[in-house]
Amino acid sequence: MLISDADLEEFRRRYKAEFGVALFQADASEAAHNLVELYLLLSQPLPSERGTRATPHAADRDPPSGP
Repeated sequence: MLISDADLEEFRRRYKAEFGVALFQADASEAAHNLVELYLLLSQPLPSERGTRATPHAADRDPPSGP
């Protein structure tokens, strides 16, 4: 996944504001990519939920009609 230069600079700015540490661009790029990868991993359904609809409104939908 590509992170734009503008997004990377915003990440560096926010990181410095939060932690008081200025990151080099290469370090910021690695940290930002790791953060995105972590988010993508955590946003996946659990193994027990795969194949089911895991949307907040799934219970509100009509059940599928049978043959």
